[in-house]
Order: sequence, then structure tokens, then C-alpha cells
Amino acid sequence: MSDASAGRPTARPAAAWLERVTAEIARGRHVIIHGNVRDLVRWDRSFQPLRNSVAGLLSVFGYQLTGYYDLIDGLSFAGPDDEREFQRLTAAGGERPAAPEPPASTGRAGAVRNRFAAALRDAPAPTLSNPYDALAAIRAVLRQGATSSAFIVDLVDLMLAPPDRGGDAERRLLGTMAKAMTEAAQTGPVRNLLVLVADDLGTLPAWLYRDRPYVQVIEAALPTFDERHVYLHQQARHFHQAADARRASDDLRVLANLSEGMAITELDGLWRMSKLQRIPLDEPRTLMKRTLFGPRRDPWRQVRDRLTRFAPAVEDRVVGQPVAVERVRRALTAATVGIDFVADPHSSESRPKGIFFFVGPTGVGKTELARALSEFVFDDETALARFDMSTFAEPHSAERLTGAPPGYVGHERGGELTNRVSQRPFSVLLFDEIEKAHASVFDKFLQVLDDGRLTDALGNTAYFSETIIIFTSNLGAAETYGWLDGGELPDYDTVTAHFERAVREHFTTRLGRPELLGRLGGGITVFDILRPEFVDRIVRKLLAQLTASAGRQGVRLTVDEEAVVLRVQEVMRRPEALRLGVRSIRDVLDRLVRDPLVGHVFDHPGQVSLHLSVGPRGTVIRGA
Repeated sequence: MSDASAGRPTARPAAAWLERVTAEIARGRHVIIHGNVRDLVRWDRSFQPLRNSVAGLLSVFGYQLTGYYDLIDGLSFAGPDDEREFQRLTAAGGERPAAPEPPASTGRAGAVRNRFAAALRDAPAPTLSNPYDALAAIRAVLRQGATSSAFIVDLVDLMLAPPDRGGDAERRLLGTMAKAMTEAAQTGPVRNLLVLVADDLGTLPAWLYRDRPYVQVIEAALPTFDERHVYLHQQARHFHQAADARRASDDLRVLANLSEGMAITELDGLWRMSKLQRIPLDEPRTLMKRTLFGPRRDPWRQVRDRLTRFAPAVEDRVVGQPVAVERVRRALTAATVGIDFVADPHSSESRPKGIFFFVGPTGVGKTELARALSEFVFDDETALARFDMSTFAEPHSAERLTGAPPGYVGHERGGELTNRVSQRPFSVLLFDEIEKAHASVFDKFLQVLDDGRLTDALGNTAYFSETIIIFTSNLGAAETYGWLDGGELPDYDTVTAHFERAVREHFTTRLGRPELLGRLGGGITVFDILRPEFVDRIVRKLLAQLTASAGRQGVRLTVDEEAVVLRVQEVMRRPEALRLGVRSIRDVLDRLVRDPLVGHVFDHPGQVSLHLSVGPRGTVIRGA
């Protein structure tokens, strides 16, 4: 929403989740608030801590006594009048129910019981220095019907343990909390109330709220776009070279979009980074990258200047796949230019830079193209992170990507995927053999493909806006074996139609998840089968790699390439060899060249100049 007349952005007077709290208080229900509870909250057209916001809400309902309690600061009150009223209500031991007079006992044992009962009656009032005394006092105030009272109890997830885990003291505390809820009195138009605040609902005993009609659980959500926009507008004067807020409205809108998933308190980091790094407000994308990823070199800045060299550089490594290479080049071009079908001109650029689904026969260059892409964009093959999706076949394995839930082994370590992206935001993420993953894994990918971010089990958010995501698959590869056995190979269009059909059937029929197919869009890239005319180039490329490797070990190697190529081509005429693609060529070269070379170098350590050739009797190596 925006105020067109004033040129200022606007948001609802209160956060939507706080409006839900309002409705539950009106119904007379206790409320458990969890989630983003340490953030500033939109209330009464301003941003305040949650405690102040909830207290303001309670004052609207006319509560006469509002108190706060947590394990660290103990019991406090909204004002001196509230504290005096609390002391009046709990005077003369009223903070705990009076013990009934027991009947007089006789005998020695009875005399002991009588003295013990008298000691309890004469004990001083609790000092509220421990949780039980404090909750007992709160319980006593809530069940009286003369003064409308409400208490906000914070850090409640640290105070209460599930009944099956705690000891007697913990169960007593939990029982006191439950009784305080059930005994809360109706005071005029409102009911005496408890508002419990917990960071993590998962650590709070479900026994306290499950199947309890008088309790409602509400999640404190992250701020909406409008809330972030309004807050950034209020902070605009703090940015480096801050211009007039009206002139900076477009830049603030971009920042509000780019900050999707951030808390209000995190937004202060934007203007702090702006001042520290001297980044003006009219460079919102640069400012967001610097805030999220720190002062790192942005490799995407140089990609545009190097794109003309992409095809020649990559085709030397990925032989026989010109269509796949061209599709990747076009996607990189789109990522650097930034033109797309976007309804909002200021929308977030948080999605990954490229999303690809490489599908085709085994051993034709899918993984090699991913490595080449990592080397080209990031100047580092180690920027490629490979996830073997065959290890994610079980239903629970999806949690490995974002981390185990609270209470489970490994929770404190976070997730494999989120940790990697947080540590190296400029990465190529390769999810190999994606069809072998359990269907639940795809739910994690939906958020990444849509929003470009993923939150782990520890609450930390990883941003994927600087990554390239590649899924690889062999779906439909088994059916191609018949083509290779028949001798006459189909053209590329036929190969493409076959594999695209296999991918569609897998997502729509087998998984029942057509929405995933829609997220991939034009990213489905079909790799051609290995055609015999490319065997020559692949062999020469691998021999060049072997020669360079030998040189790094101090061995000058020359190879009779023509003889080696002829022998490999003979093997690759067999249909069973073509099925494995480049892997078959590697196997032949291992037996024909690499293994004999390694053995010779080991047996003749003094020879630094070698010539390798292949004859009718096998491999011949001569040294100088």
C-alpha cells in the first residue's frame, strides 16, 4: 500500500499476526506467541518491541493490571499503579491459596503432622525469587474476579519441560501454569489472561496447548513487504548520501523487495553497511549484496565482459553438446542483463542466477558442463558443490538439507545445503541424479526456486541469489540403449522429444508434482547421445590432460595420438561401449595408456622423457 498524495509508503496499523492476537483476546483465550518474537512489531502505526506492543493491545481492552515475568528479570509491571494493585491482591499471603485447617490428630505421629501444618500456615509470603513462587502469585491474581489482569510470560520455552522429561519440580511448574489458565476468572467484559512468549514452539510442552480450547497458538511472522517498506522509509535519512525520501522512493522499494525474509531489526544493518562502505541508497542491489555476503569480490560483474568467450572455452571441455552449451550461455546472458517477465519493476532479484535441469544418457558431459560453468563464472572449480541425491532416498533425508529438527541428533550442526550456501554464496549447486531423491526433498527446492532463500533448523536463512542450480538426471536413458544396438542413431530433435517426455511423465505421473516442472520452465536441457564422430576429439582432449598431468610430475610425455585414437574408435563401435559414453573412452584409455605409463614411471624413476605408442602387441613406452 502507498499514500499517493504524500508520496509515503503505508502499512496496516498493526502486524497481521498481532490482529489475530486481538481476536483471541476478545474471545477470552490465552495466547502462546512463538517465532519472530525478538523483532520489532508493527503496532499503532509504529515499530515497538513485542512486549510493548502486546501491553498496548491489552490497554485497549481496558486491563487494569498488566505484569511481565521471565526467568532473568523476574516480575515487573506496566506501571506503579499495576504494581500496587498486584501487592494489594497478593497481600497477607493471598498469592497462594489458604491451607484449610486440618482436623486435629492424636498420638505422636499426629502431633508431628500438627506442628508441620502450623509451620506452613505461619510461613512468610513467597519472595517471588523463583519461577514457582512467581507463577503461584500470578495464578492467584488471575483467578480473582475484581481486577482485570493480564500477564506476559516471556522465555516460557526455557521455563517449562514436557511432563515425561522433567522431574517433580518441573511437573509442578507446568501444572501451576495449566491451573492458572483454567482458573482465570471473567472480570467484566474481559477474561483474566496469560500471554506466553516462546522462541521455539517445538521445545514447549505440547501438553500445555494441544486439545485445550481455551489456548490459541499464534506464530509471530516475519514482516511483510509493506512493513519493511515503511520502516526503511523512516530510516532513509541514515543512509550514505541520503537523498530526499520522496526522490529515493524507488530505491527504498527495491530494498524492501530484496529484504524479503529479513526481520525489522535486520534492516538497520542496511543503513549501517551503507555508511560503513559508503554505498549510497541509489545502489540498492550493491548494498544488499554487501550486507548479505560481506565485502567479497562479485564474480558476476565480470561475466558479461567474458560471455563472448564462453562457447569456445566450454566446448573444448564438453565435446559434442553444442545445444546444451548454447542454452547455458543464453541463461548467463539473461542473468547479467536482468530483463525478464516481471509485473513489478522493483521486484526482488532473489532467485538463483540460473536454474538448469540437465537430462540425457550417462557419460555425455552433464557433470563436466557443471564443472566448466563453475570454472568460467567463479574462476574456481571448487565453487561447485555436488550433492548425490541417491543418498536422499528416505523420507527423513530431506531434513539433511536444512538440518535436524530441535531435539534430534545433529540439530546444532545446521543443514548441508544451507551451511554450504551461507559459507560460499557464489556457488554452482549440482544435485546429481535428482530422480533418485525422495519426493519430500522437492518441497525444499520449491522455496529455493521461488524465493531464492531457505531457512535452516537453527533459524538462519541462506540466500541463493548468487548461485547457479543444476539438477542432473538419467530419466529415459535406458530406452536409448535400443537406438545404440540398432546401429542407426536418431537425430537430436528425436532425442530431445524423448527425454523431455520422460521428464514430464516423471514429475506429473510418478511424483504427482507438476508445479515442480513449471518452476524449471525453459531450464530443461537435453544432452545428445555420444555420436561416433566426436570420439576423436574426446580422446585427444583426454590425452592432452594426461600429458599435462605427467608434466606436472616432471615427465615430458609424447603420445602417438593417431594410433591411440584408432584403437579407441574400434572399441567404441560396440553398442555396449556407447551406452556408457565418455566413461567407456576413459576405461579404454586407462587400460591402453594410463596404467602402462604409471607402471613404467614407477619402474624407471630416472627417465624424464617418454614416448608412448600403441602397436599390434599392445602399448610400447620408450624413454630417453
